[in-house]
Amino acid sequence: MASAAATATAAASSFIGTRLPDTPSNSGRVHARFGFGAKKGAAPKKAAPKLGRSLDRPLWYPGAKAPEWLDGSLIGDYGFDPFGLGKPAEYLQYDLDSLDQNLSKNVPGEIIGTRFESSDLKSTALQPYTEVFGLQRFRECELIHGRWAMLATLGAVAVEWLTGVAWQDAGKVELIEGSSYLGQPLPFSITTLIWIEVLVIGYIEFQRNAELDPEKRLYPGGKFFDPLGLAADPEKKATLQLAEIKHARLAMVAFFGFAVQAAVTGKGPLNNWATHLSDPLHTTILDRFL
Repeated sequence: MASAAATATAAASSFIGTRLPDTPSNSGRVHARFGFGAKKGAAPKKAAPKLGRSLDRPLWYPGAKAPEWLDGSLIGDYGFDPFGLGKPAEYLQYDLDSLDQNLSKNVPGEIIGTRFESSDLKSTALQPYTEVFGLQRFRECELIHGRWAMLATLGAVAVEWLTGVAWQDAGKVELIEGSSYLGQPLPFSITTLIWIEVLVIGYIEFQRNAELDPEKRLYPGGKFFDPLGLAADPEKKATLQLAEIKHARLAMVAFFGFAVQAAVTGKGPLNNWATHLSDPLHTTILDRFL
């Protein structure tokens, strides 16, 4: 009986392929550290540079030093991560705490190992990533948000130009005058349009999360998403991907500016632009605070 218990304890002491010291079977705890800042203690060995990594690649400002987890393998990687949000989550494993009831003070367990979660995909439609703080998932979120921002920025400018209604007031017009698009009435109520959007977008997102290939999740291609075959040439594809992520980032910043303008002035982007051009020296954002 004692031999079987010792064997089970030894088997349980193996952690992610590394044999750990045998510990009593009382209790244990795991602590996660997401590394906002410098790590104390001895620095880990740096991994070998990946294929295609450029040591003299352009960074977000001259003289900047890219963090080791931004190695240039991602499209549009300029080493910008000042808060360390993309650093792989490091998990510290502690030894079992002492639980001897005869002692006046039980000693807490010490650190006996570390591990990093992988960013693999699994067949789960709602959350396919095993590590939600992984760099690959951050890239996917950045690209999708950027695509929506490009559509939103173009839509806000086009609608205000064609109808004279600012984007932040479009919902008020819809509620008062009924659903319409570019001034043309639609045969659906607002409630019906909301249900259509929820069902259509929900189905699309469900299908997208069923895809486990990281490349196809971001760039599905095919006759629906690349009808002109622009990505057929690998070199041209890389150029287009870089242009897309740059425009996506610019669009996110632009729409954030639209939101700030709407909150401060109550006007749309074209109205603010025309007002500024009419008197550039005296119509600026500083006039609101000085």
